Amino acid sequence: MIEELELQRGSNKIAATLYGKFTRGILLCPPHPIYGGSRHDLRLVMTANTLATSNISALCIDYSAYTGGTGEIEDTLFAFEYISRAMTSLGLLGYSYGALVASNVAAQLQHLKGLVLVSPPREVNGLKINLNSTCKKLIIYGFRDNFVTKDIDEIYGLFKGEKQRLEFDTDHFYIGYERDLARAVMEFFHEVLG
Repeated sequence: MIEELELQRGSNKIAATLYGKFTRGILLCPPHPIYGGSRHDLRLVMTANTLATSNISALCIDYSAYTGGTGEIEDTLFAFEYISRAMTSLGLLGYSYGALVASNVAAQLQHLKGLVLVSPPREVNGLKINLNSTCKKLIIYGFRDNFVTKDIDEIYGLFKGEKQRLEFDTDHFYIGYERDLARAVMEFFHEVLG
């Protein structure tokens, strides 16, 4: 089951796609919208489908507008509140710029079970990664990713709480590794969501 949604946050409209309706759910944050990032990103769609076939709902969102971080974080918090009304065990995933958004949202959530950051940069246009979440974390990256590999060791070392890392033989775009990425995310969330 795939359902197209429009969430209304004040005067802002958040387009979203919901994959599956289960008691466990993941919110997926897309890459940078200025560079084409959206809920239709191939990596997010494949991950969402994999989660849904494993009885975990996945809500992929578009940010209502590009604001440099503040609005994207508010959109994500609003969408997270939306799925938390119907689901009892929740996780969060962000890819690239979306990983920065997700890290900042995770730091504000007390009942988050798990966080996956896929290719998280340290900072984009003033939006910095937030290392304060204490939920279980998985950081995924490609060792040929020129955007993030220089900072991964430090980011991983500074993150609080229980954490794992997974490295693929790829770059920032996971070409040919989309299924491996989706499977790794599904396995992590199966473990942490119970």
